[in-house]
Amino acid sequence: MPSYDVVVIGAGAAGLTAGALLAKEGKRVVVVDRSPYAGGRAMAVPDEGFTVNLGGHLVEDGGSGITKVFEHVGKELVHGEVSREMPIWDNASGTWGSIRDRYADKRELKKVIKALVDTPYEELDQWDDRSLREWIHQHTHDQGVVDLFEFISVLECMTDNWYDHSASDNLYVRKMHFEERNTAAYSFWPGQGWDGMWADLSDAITANGGELRLGTSVQRVVIENGEVVGVAVGREPKVLPNEFFEEEVLEAPCVISTLPVWHVLDVVPREELPEWYSAQIDFLAQDKFRIAWLGLYLATEEPVTRYDPRELATWTSTPSTDCSGFMFDQTAMDPSCSPPGTHLHVMGAIVPGSKGRDQRFLRDTMTAFEHDLETMWPGFAKPVWRRRHLVFEPSFGVIQMPGLVGRYRPHWRAPNVEGLYFASETFRSRGIGTDRAARAALTVVEDYLGRRLATFGDGWRY
Repeated sequence: MPSYDVVVIGAGAAGLTAGALLAKEGKRVVVVDRSPYAGGRAMAVPDEGFTVNLGGHLVEDGGSGITKVFEHVGKELVHGEVSREMPIWDNASGTWGSIRDRYADKRELKKVIKALVDTPYEELDQWDDRSLREWIHQHTHDQGVVDLFEFISVLECMTDNWYDHSASDNLYVRKMHFEERNTAAYSFWPGQGWDGMWADLSDAITANGGELRLGTSVQRVVIENGEVVGVAVGREPKVLPNEFFEEEVLEAPCVISTLPVWHVLDVVPREELPEWYSAQIDFLAQDKFRIAWLGLYLATEEPVTRYDPRELATWTSTPSTDCSGFMFDQTAMDPSCSPPGTHLHVMGAIVPGSKGRDQRFLRDTMTAFEHDLETMWPGFAKPVWRRRHLVFEPSFGVIQMPGLVGRYRPHWRAPNVEGLYFASETFRSRGIGTDRAARAALTVVEDYLGRRLATFGDGWRY
């Protein structure tokens, strides 16, 4: 049986980060994933000349997170095209406008920015159970400033109603962006592309003696007498589709799972965890707490945006649905993602997670959403290519609403099981998307090593 120091389950942003950091530190590490592609929900795959993800993605890191991970392992995460504006759809007038038009008095905005920058991250932890609007109203009641912060929350966190925007999770990222980039939000397209980004981290694993096993399904984490002894993986390729318990055990005293809360108990024996901890996982794993959206890729011969095509457009409702959402011209970010002479646009209509399995609701809402897009952007009336998708399985994550973030999420270190960690944005973590996952992995790796890695300084981790 192969023997390692650490087995990492999952080859998404968290798993590749953990694997690359551990390999760089000289650990015998193997990263396993059932998919033939690296990248998890941000994998980039070819489709009839286009390149698509499992939903629209940008990197939300001013430089202290996943960018530093690349630096530590001897790679460079290239900050490509950056979105600097935010067009907003106004349903009442049926027109587009800039978010900048919402806050005419910049003195109020500057007052809020100063208050945030002066607030230590540790103090923001006390806002896990309160809304973003409550925190802002301590410093201003200017609706334009509130709109700026809350529309960014729609884009970054896919939360919908104002009371769903948690204060702590959102303010962590706002503070980071103001301090590192002097802007309310900072998102960019990886200069090497998403597939190149994951290839770089994969290379960092193997170049430092680690292994990456794609197309390999983990059946269970093997735990004996309260200690991790490895993971059991299924035989690949299967000869019979119903093979059962034909396993290979990868021995290791430490396992880092990057699975989300709704899948982790499929491979971690429930009976090995305290009931209160399993109950935390079960609670967050409810469908109603998943962030889901109806995704759509539309290609046109001309860009449809009325502003700079690299900008992120957003709305809180479309003309005929109550769905908030986003849209950007992916080709403007990366011309290689679509054939010459075309523009690939990616967009999503956020729907309740509880509706993620309701096929009739999803079909009807998608039809209405596509019709609304033609009203908002007439250029979408005659696309040259289309691909629909549902972001539910995998989901974007657990909704970042008050009472479901920070200390209300399960800790990354499994209680009562020596050597079991959870590096997932659905467990205790801070940030947005791929950067959040990478920071979660960094937190776990440093916990496992028993020390902080100097590259990352004293900044916040999870």
